Amino acid sequence: MRILITGAGGQVGRELLDVFSDYELCGTDHRALDITDRSAVLELVTSFRPNAIVHAAAWTAVDACEQDPDRAFAVNALGTRHLAESARRVGAHLTAFSTDYVFDGTKAEPYVEWDTPNPQSVYGRSKLAGERELAAVPDSATIRTSWVCGLHGQNMVKTILRLATEHDTLRFVDDQRGHPTFARDLAKAVRRLVADRRCGIYHATN
Repeated sequence: MRILITGAGGQVGRELLDVFSDYELCGTDHRALDITDRSAVLELVTSFRPNAIVHAAAWTAVDACEQDPDRAFAVNALGTRHLAESARRVGAHLTAFSTDYVFDGTKAEPYVEWDTPNPQSVYGRSKLAGERELAAVPDSATIRTSWVCGLHGQNMVKTILRLATEHDTLRFVDDQRGHPTFARDLAKAVRRLVADRRCGIYHATN
């Protein structure tokens, strides 16, 4: 089984490479593949001809997305469109990541897969647009997750540990709630979904 993993240099992507290591892999990061380049995406997918694509590439800098919505939509929406088109051409199963930012945060209980999205940020809107592009692929799965942390890259756990060495008192914004998600656990969950060629929307957090 051949697996193409985009965003392979990121927190989750590096864990995906590990959990899929017994498959024939093609892992790309933003330097190797510009997912906003339709021709480049089509060329890679049609030459490698994967059985499954795990699309982990995204622009997740929430504040920066507000300043550059064109880039946010180019990466998070059009990039997903290019992967979806390519997956249809070769008959590959496509799994892509989304986020809790597609919701408005007003619900008192945890969100479930059938709740209606209502994003309040450019990042959230761009990821929801990516979800809609994915819906054009019958053989696809969307995985919404939140607060990812792990060994690789920057994340909130590493930030807190760094701040704890620099300050006697820690101060935080208190207007958000969520579930931290370990990148390794998320990658293992994705492997199960891909192996079963699961379709639909899944909420996956620790």
